[in-house]
Amino acid sequence: IGSMHKYLLFIFLIAGVLSAQNVAVECDTVEQSDSLVIMPEMRKQMTDEWFGSDKLLHFSAGFAIPGLTYHFYVCRLDRDETRGKVYAVSLTALLAISKEVYDKQRGCNFSWKDLAWSGLGLTLGYFLFVH
Repeated sequence: IGSMHKYLLFIFLIAGVLSAQNVAVECDTVEQSDSLVIMPEMRKQMTDEWFGSDKLLHFSAGFAIPGLTYHFYVCRLDRDETRGKVYAVSLTALLAISKEVYDKQRGCNFSWKDLAWSGLGLTLGYFLFVH
């Protein structure tokens, strides 16, 4: 990975960490508003916007993980480049889907929007760092 790529990767990792501190979606509590009870899955669905505060985190993780995986596998372990590409994409996709399945098990909705942002980050990260 070139020095410019390392710099971009570092910036996106920092942005992801900082955005994670501002994410305030709690799925394991029930809120009451006057006489209206909002169940966790309803609240997540109502607050899951395309440009919500957690989308930068999903994008950043999807952006950084392929480059880190590829770099570690190919450059540090001196393994096959083709396999490194497959592992980088597969691991990133697996982690993104696993995160949404985990959210669903906690009582939140499986967010296709979160998955789309992770996928967008994966695509950009792949073409910038791996391809």
